[in-house]
Amino acid sequence: MAGTIVLVHGRHLKPPRNELRKHWVEALRFGIQRDHPEKLEAFDKAAIEFVYFGDISNAFLKKVVGPPSPDDITDRKATLAALKQYRRNQFNKAQYKKLPGYNPWMESLADLFAGPAHFFGLSQPVIELVAPDVAHYWQSNRFGSEVRAVLTKSLIKVMRRPGDICLIAHSLGTMMSYDVLWKFSHYSEYRNEIWNRPVKLWITLGCPLGDETVKQNLKGADLSPLDRYPHNIQNWLNIAAQDDYVSHDQKISNDFRQMKQLGFVDSIRDRRIYNLAVRFGESNPHHSIGFLIHPAVANAVAGWL
Repeated sequence: MAGTIVLVHGRHLKPPRNELRKHWVEALRFGIQRDHPEKLEAFDKAAIEFVYFGDISNAFLKKVVGPPSPDDITDRKATLAALKQYRRNQFNKAQYKKLPGYNPWMESLADLFAGPAHFFGLSQPVIELVAPDVAHYWQSNRFGSEVRAVLTKSLIKVMRRPGDICLIAHSLGTMMSYDVLWKFSHYSEYRNEIWNRPVKLWITLGCPLGDETVKQNLKGADLSPLDRYPHNIQNWLNIAAQDDYVSHDQKISNDFRQMKQLGFVDSIRDRRIYNLAVRFGESNPHHSIGFLIHPAVANAVAGWL
């Protein structure tokens, strides 16, 4: 029986829903076709639920960073077209270092100062500066509630259907997914519903959940271990890109090892990749399409299919 792939986009300004959905599905499908053509028919039979909250986050971001570039959609198309030119075995360090604007310093600085910055109370101001929508997510009850409501509605609809669930979330979408799955595990209005069932595979891309400040702002963070974590994830694959400062702590398995020890998840695996996306002429290792088209994602989705 065909399952459902749930796609949750991430932070920063977004194009209209239909444009973004088209790019996400096209990138994911191309990776399957390139690396696992025998799974393409199964992929095409799977239902796809695209969770879009860009209208909500754009309203906030336009006040903070201004409107998106008028060339944004054109550049997204060019990025995807360029990524389609790489063969499976070319997603490597050598190709990555050839990209225009290659700069490893942002992630290195984030790694170096993440611990001390958190200790001295500087981490949150830094996050507010480089990722204002991430900070706004936990600072504004209204914003957080509104974007979680979008995902909550979609996941309930998906869980009512038969078939396995593969949840793929990027950046801020990983925080939203974690919080909603936690709510489904612990809130009385969800946890006893007959439709409430585990997600078979959760793939996190460009995920900031290893950051100490982010962890402290997750749902359940201040509770005992039994109540701290979601209980409805079977397998968790975290894919982080070299030099992506948003996911500078690229190992999730150590941060959430208690989930496995307590039997709340069957597996938590980390995978580091090279994201070959180029946006507006410069390397962008956090870009979602560079993750979705990568062989690591294609392999994971093919295995789920």
